[in-house]
Amino acid sequence: MPPERTARTAAAAFLGLIADPRDDRSVADVEAHRATTVVRGAALVLGSILDHVNDHELAGRTPGFIEACESAGRRLAERAGDSAQLAAGLLFFMSVNVELLRRRFDPPSPAGQRASDETCRRLIAHPQAKRAIHALYAPERYTRAARPGERPEPAIWRHLDVGSMEYFKAGTTSLILTVREQGETGPPGWVLKCVLFPWGNMSAVANATAAYAAVYGRAPDPIVRPKASTTRWVVLPKQDGDTLRERIERCRAAGELDQAGQRIAFARAIAEQIIAALSAAEGFAHLDLSPSNIILTGTGAVKLIDLGRNHLYSRQVGIAEHDDSVYIAPEVKNRGDSPTSDVYSLGVIVLEILSGGPPRDGRVPDAIYEMSPVLGRALDDLIEERPAHRLLLIRPGPEPMYRRLRTFLAEAFALAEAEPAASPSAADRAYARFAPASRELLTQVRKWRQARHSPVRHSGYLLFFALVASVVWWFVFARTAVPQITDVIKEFPRLPKAPSAAAIIAFAQGLISAKFYQTIMARLTARGIPGVLPRVTEVAVRSMAVIALPTAVLAVGWKPQLWAWSVAAGAYAVALTNLLCLLLARRLFAAGRAHDLSTVPDPGVPLPRGFEQWWWTMLLYAVLLTVIAWGLQVRWLHDETAIVLGLLIINIGIHYIAKCALAGPAIRGGLARAFVTGEKVAALRSSSS
Repeated sequence: MPPERTARTAAAAFLGLIADPRDDRSVADVEAHRATTVVRGAALVLGSILDHVNDHELAGRTPGFIEACESAGRRLAERAGDSAQLAAGLLFFMSVNVELLRRRFDPPSPAGQRASDETCRRLIAHPQAKRAIHALYAPERYTRAARPGERPEPAIWRHLDVGSMEYFKAGTTSLILTVREQGETGPPGWVLKCVLFPWGNMSAVANATAAYAAVYGRAPDPIVRPKASTTRWVVLPKQDGDTLRERIERCRAAGELDQAGQRIAFARAIAEQIIAALSAAEGFAHLDLSPSNIILTGTGAVKLIDLGRNHLYSRQVGIAEHDDSVYIAPEVKNRGDSPTSDVYSLGVIVLEILSGGPPRDGRVPDAIYEMSPVLGRALDDLIEERPAHRLLLIRPGPEPMYRRLRTFLAEAFALAEAEPAASPSAADRAYARFAPASRELLTQVRKWRQARHSPVRHSGYLLFFALVASVVWWFVFARTAVPQITDVIKEFPRLPKAPSAAAIIAFAQGLISAKFYQTIMARLTARGIPGVLPRVTEVAVRSMAVIALPTAVLAVGWKPQLWAWSVAAGAYAVALTNLLCLLLARRLFAAGRAHDLSTVPDPGVPLPRGFEQWWWTMLLYAVLLTVIAWGLQVRWLHDETAIVLGLLIINIGIHYIAKCALAGPAIRGGLARAFVTGEKVAALRSSSS
């Protein structure tokens, strides 16, 4: 009989049994061949089920289809005869298959997935469903004669306790059950991963599943070693613990990841565990590393499951992007791989923990750069689309890649944990957002001394100038805001005179300069970028640490009438620094796009919070100060008090609060992204020369 007719006959037998399960012939005449025919027919129907799911999904009738299958299965289960019972179980399984296929295309929702799990758990609990799965997924050796030269199928299938099967989890392309071996007592010791229809009919998926036990059966410890596998299923030892996906969702539901500090600590711990597992499994690339394929045991160790290319996300199968595909490195999707494919996945996982979701545009979110430019820089180096563009910022050395990566990320996380945004205290976070500088100079000194030995480039250098900026601020504060003992003695018994205009303006300039440097410039450096413009920009940026010093020394300590000229000169310097940073950022982003760096913002995307306007608005302010200085000098302007009051309103309201305190972190993040791009371009040019 032609294969097409055989297939149609088998499918018709299954569907006919559903439509009319009665059979007037004797059991001896029917049951001998009907069970196999029904199973084959069910497999053929399931093999084309994805098209039906899509049709029903478009019509919004998938739940109704599942309910109809379950209802028909319940009616069949009431009939006598093995084939009717088998058909009932196959309908229950078909409902599970359709439900898991439908779920793949839904937006990720913990509540929706829990409801879906309950539906599958209820359906699999039917004894008929368990027997149907055992019949449908039976190795070919037990449903037909073995072909010449064919390797015997794993014997473990015959020893599985069918009645112990229970729904466990849903995989990307699979139904995962727990099961015992016959005679085994206690909790189930095995996991049976059954490939869903129609994926098992695809040669790429079937071949990879069949070879899974041979490839990973003797893998190192972090990898869960399979017991056996065929084209349809894999049997693995059950692992105690949660998947990383489950752990993340539980922590979010409990409010344990609400604060930035909590997310940083959790991400750091997870990253260290994953790197340790990948390092121990070196020689075995995962290629499908995602939160669903990482198990966190009770001892804190990481177990890796479902290794190998997921063909559902590759161009070979061509299925639409699924939520988990965002973790897969681009070269793996294009049927390739690289030594850094799992590094890409690690970066996406860490970003999901830190920001609440994986980066859909392939870039580190602005919020990460705003919170910690150093951590943003490190993660930016992990998620480049092209493998040759990853890990450009890690210092080369004789140590293995994962050991250097662990050190690189550990230092970045340590600096991120020291950021004010990571503080558990809301008062400390608010103080850091609006205060000009750190309250504890000794703490800054200690951090600087520690950072001198840090492997993170320029961290000691940056902390040194942050310390200088703090010293300048406290010097200005002492000279302008703290009453001098000589003033008190000179005016005694009267109250000392009000501070002069020079002292008031010097205090305001010191306040704003400290905030400007500490909030925006303190974590930026162009030292690792060659060229004249980066060098000039670096000098200008570092000069902002001491920009308030001339006014405090000249106007307060020497000639008070110089205050307007001194402040005007400082404003010109700030305008020039802003312009240099803007020009450098544009040049670096253009160079990054020319070198095909995927993490560079698209052309036309401006820097955050209108930084493009900062240089010319500050220039206008500097011109205004110049006019005021000239007017005071030639006595064209007389009301110095009113002028000082107006400048205070501008300085405190616009420059300090609106620009530095509120917009400053976003500006810092945008500039940091540009400077990181420059470092990458420099590394690429150095490696190619």
